[in-house]
Amino acid sequence: MPNRKNIVLIGAGGHAKVIMDIVERENKYVIVGLIDSFKKKGDKILDYEIIGNENELSELMVEHNFDSGIIAIGNNWTRKIFHKKISTEHPDFKFVSAVHPKSIIGKNCVIGYGTVIMPGVVVNSDAVIKNFCIVNTSASVGHDSFMENYSSLAPKSALGGGVKIGKCTAVGMGAMVLQTLTIGDNCIIGACSLVNKNVSKGQMIYGVPGKVIRKVRDGEAYLKRLDARQIENVNSKINFEVITEKEKWDGLLSDVETYDFYHTYDYHWLSKNPEEKPVLLKYQKKKILIGIPLLIREIEGTPFFDATSVYGYAGPISKNIPKDFDNNDLLNCLNSYFESNNIVTVFSRLNPFVPNQENILENYGEIAHQGKVVNIDLTLSPELLRQGYQRRLKGHINKARRECNVRRALDDVDFQKFIDVYYENMDRVKARKYYYFSKQYFHKITNSSDFETVVLLAEEKSSGKVIAGSMFIKSNNIVQYHLSGSKEEYLNLNPIKLLIDEMRLLAQEENFDYMNLGGGLRGQDNDSLFRFKSSFSNDHKDFNLWKLVVNPNLYDKLISDKNMESEESFFPLYRVES
Repeated sequence: MPNRKNIVLIGAGGHAKVIMDIVERENKYVIVGLIDSFKKKGDKILDYEIIGNENELSELMVEHNFDSGIIAIGNNWTRKIFHKKISTEHPDFKFVSAVHPKSIIGKNCVIGYGTVIMPGVVVNSDAVIKNFCIVNTSASVGHDSFMENYSSLAPKSALGGGVKIGKCTAVGMGAMVLQTLTIGDNCIIGACSLVNKNVSKGQMIYGVPGKVIRKVRDGEAYLKRLDARQIENVNSKINFEVITEKEKWDGLLSDVETYDFYHTYDYHWLSKNPEEKPVLLKYQKKKILIGIPLLIREIEGTPFFDATSVYGYAGPISKNIPKDFDNNDLLNCLNSYFESNNIVTVFSRLNPFVPNQENILENYGEIAHQGKVVNIDLTLSPELLRQGYQRRLKGHINKARRECNVRRALDDVDFQKFIDVYYENMDRVKARKYYYFSKQYFHKITNSSDFETVVLLAEEKSSGKVIAGSMFIKSNNIVQYHLSGSKEEYLNLNPIKLLIDEMRLLAQEENFDYMNLGGGLRGQDNDSLFRFKSSFSNDHKDFNLWKLVVNPNLYDKLISDKNMESEESFFPLYRVES
């Protein structure tokens, strides 16, 4: 028996099982165990035990006497991430390849380190397969072909002679690439497709002959098998696009029937956290148009992501949605995007004033009722609206008008006064850090061309001092009551009530339809803040949340890692503050 070297497999899924068999048949290495962050230490996969996770690699190398291994992960991008992480933290760790004895490797071929060649594979002469590649069962590589790092061929796929495959590109099951063609980096070639022309970087290709379906974001996984409905989608020219550019974003907004300022490009970029990336998911089929804005963010310490919505009321926007809308095609597109981008969960606050949101998302995750928001119906006459005010509110507004002047903030000095009174108000109510928006936020929101921001100030008549301020944002037919603050010593004058009433009058003059005052704290409809807003109107609209778990097993794993109780209502639960 030869002197065999100890190695470890990093990953413990189905791909690892195949590599175990190859290593055993090669008889060059001894697998001392498996490393996996999402399975329990001590569990066994076939005959091999999970000995720990990658964060424990230094200790495991000493304990189990190894300095080499194979990344046994099928996802190209994830394999790349793990290689970079391990190479950075453990520069002495070596990566080995695994070539099944039942494969055929031609003359002058090069097989890089970390690469796995599975049974039945044929690699013809002068082909180069670089590092961390996968050539799966019964795939064939033509002579003089070249596969870049982290690329992969699925079972029974075939490359003609002289084909070049870019980094992180995945060629699906049974797909064929004709001779001398070049496929760019980070492409996905769908199962059973025929590629008969060059493919530029970052394209998803499907069909016979292959057609571009959409762009591929850096990091997308293999294209999963398309079912009959998805194939029909390709033939019926469904357009699914991930929009990140302002021009395209604005173009979609101009095409839909109703949107709010919370849906705009500018608001997404000014309100996002540094680690978040705004995207607008566009779906179009014939006359139907849907856009779903989201913020994509990393899940710290993992190669995974989740999606959330901006602060406020977002959710889908649309055009030409029929009453009997069948959302299956849309859900197929969304699911493909979420899964291939390693997105574990999706969360969005829905907008009570944008139609068809629940219809669009039906049977996709959970639509959870969070509470109510208070709307002032601006289509009613000023007299009717005033009659709807509670008697005590009318008295407060009358008193405030006697004691205060209302004017619009016009310059930097005025805006700074509003910011100061807002911060002071947040201090007084002991607001969470989340509500302390930066001064840059205030500057950008008041200077955006995507919507109109109005800041009203209340001044005490006797002193000329600014005692309160409220920010309202207008877009389309909706006015949103966004932020406000009042100095504590002037609360008895009820200046905020006066500012809301003044904005109501201005909005009616400009023929707006809705004035949303929002709900209570964290969406409640039974606290003092909600009761304050309800004194203006009894027109209450449902405020709902969209919660989607894309990968339930991984979601449960992330929760268990934080020792959370799965029945808690916070979503996603792994992000709850300790």
